[in-house]
Amino acid sequence: MTPIEVRPATADDAEAVVRLARGLSMTDGGRPSQLTEDAFRRDGFGESPAFYVLVAERDGAIAGYALYFPGYDTDRATRGIYLADLYVDEDHRRSGMGRALMKAVARACREAGGEWMFWSVLKRNRAARRFYKTLAPELNDVVLCAALGDSFERLAR
Repeated sequence: MTPIEVRPATADDAEAVVRLARGLSMTDGGRPSQLTEDAFRRDGFGESPAFYVLVAERDGAIAGYALYFPGYDTDRATRGIYLADLYVDEDHRRSGMGRALMKAVARACREAGGEWMFWSVLKRNRAARRFYKTLAPELNDVVLCAALGDSFERLAR
């Protein structure tokens, strides 16, 4: 088997990342991802990107991605990274690709002066929880709150 290559995504990777994002949303049992190639290019590249993406390739084909953005923790007075998405195509799972992406995100965090990573996982996603526990045994009691759609509009008034 050829080695896994992890690299920063480019705007040219939009089609592959959108495909993977849709796979992630369906894995989670949610509604299909609304990410489009145009939105990926608009929001992920340019003067002030909203996020950063690493892609994992094997044999020249993108089969996994990690999307993250910088954060700050006032309790620790330190920079870090919030990992929003991690996804590997089903036929590439258990190949080390997810671990390679997580390690690459951690290195990117450290290179940017960060000292921590936070991410969330659905309680019902037992496979992902087992995987994450092998990387970082701290599964916090943090509850992720969300204001989406109508609740966001009410809050923003």
